[in-house]
Amino acid sequence: MKTLKYNYLKVIQQNYGFGWEDNSQYDCKSDFNTIDQKLFKSDLKEYKLTGYNTRVINRKEINK
Repeated sequence: MKTLKYNYLKVIQQNYGFGWEDNSQYDCKSDFNTIDQKLFKSDLKEYKLTGYNTRVINRKEINK
């Protein structure tokens, strides 16, 4: 099986007044199943409850 060149990630970031900082990251494989999506959505909801600006970005890193 061929290995992928990149790892794809979803990253939850928050801005505490000093710029955007990474809080959590989730691996987005091709088999991103419903359990991972539920965990991601619940974590995002909890971060938004803190009152700070929250965003989700997509990131790719070179697979080692």
